[in-house]
Amino acid sequence: MNIQALNSLTSQTFMQRDTENKNKLGQQEFLHLLVTQMRNQDPMSPLDGADFAAQLAQFNTVEQLIGVNQELKILKQSQDLMSMSMINSMATSLTGKSVKALSNQVHLYPDAPPTINYKLNNSAEKVEIIIRNSSGAEVRREVIEGVPSGDNTWNWDGLNDSGVQLMEGEYTIEINASNEDSSVNALVYTIGVVDKVRFEEDGVYIIVNNIAIPIGDVEEVSNPVSGKPSFQGATSIQQS
Repeated sequence: MNIQALNSLTSQTFMQRDTENKNKLGQQEFLHLLVTQMRNQDPMSPLDGADFAAQLAQFNTVEQLIGVNQELKILKQSQDLMSMSMINSMATSLTGKSVKALSNQVHLYPDAPPTINYKLNNSAEKVEIIIRNSSGAEVRREVIEGVPSGDNTWNWDGLNDSGVQLMEGEYTIEINASNEDSSVNALVYTIGVVDKVRFEEDGVYIIVNNIAIPIGDVEEVSNPVSGKPSFQGATSIQQS
């Protein structure tokens, strides 16, 4: 066998392959090498039949694996398309529905101060409600004592700590609940009617109370009653 010619052809074959696939032996490369090996074998010492059969079996295995890999890619693409179609269809059907969704954002309107909704895992001796503006600066802090576990609400009047009316826009809510030296887990959420659905590159969002919320953060859906959410059970807490 002409080993030098075989080595030369092998090097050329690998150099011509894509750099990202340089560590993978494809179907065409394998077949090319097998044919080259047969052409350059020593007539006085031809390739053993058993070895040749083993290489053909290996080639067949490679071919089958490539086919399986291609089928798996097609199957994954089909599943991704089906999943996306189902999500888009479900998201569109939420328009006009009342939802409860995790979100620590609220939109302040001049004539309609927002309600802060939060849920405590356990009752808390003290709850701090901290409101920050779009630049992250703290504008309001309220301390409430003796808050029960479960769903609670606090009606924000739209004023800052100095009693000045804040401008319309989005604000971030932070809840710090505690019992002496131990903290209590708190989740902030919003309740409202879905105004529209927005499809972005990074996912699907619903617009509730002028806040964009990822569809994956929706916890409950219900039919609105007179245009208002129908969820019950929250305890309203007003700071006097």
